[in-house]
Amino acid sequence: MSYLRQIMQRLHDRSIPMPTGERGEAKGRLEEHLALYGSRLEGCSDAMLQYEAAWLEQHIETLELCGSQPTMLASVGGGERVEALLQESLRFRRLLEHCRRERGLEGDGVRAAVVASEHAWELSDPALRRAWGFPTDPPPGPAA
Repeated sequence: MSYLRQIMQRLHDRSIPMPTGERGEAKGRLEEHLALYGSRLEGCSDAMLQYEAAWLEQHIETLELCGSQPTMLASVGGGERVEALLQESLRFRRLLEHCRRERGLEGDGVRAAVVASEHAWELSDPALRRAWGFPTDPPPGPAA
């Protein structure tokens, strides 16, 4: 499956409309996701933060591209949905940039490719982990 097709599938999966009663809950869920993302970022090494910055920029660029393509818009739930996802992603970027500034990390830090489906703490490819300066073995997954 192509990179763009993977992204479109993920966006489509997230585009299922919420019932009216759940829309108010979505804001609370976003705040929970931001808190979880922040805690994930705190556990990242500097190299992982650089990867995550590149990953998030690629994600935002994809959303912006999607917003300019009528066919893509239709397949993911329309312009309003893409704009909402873009605004959420920009909030995540602000959180990431704050974390990077606190550590004195500057610039884009792009060193290698990113995997569209894997955040820094999920990156599983040993070669990419080495290229980004991560430990070779991924950390164990969260305990169930």
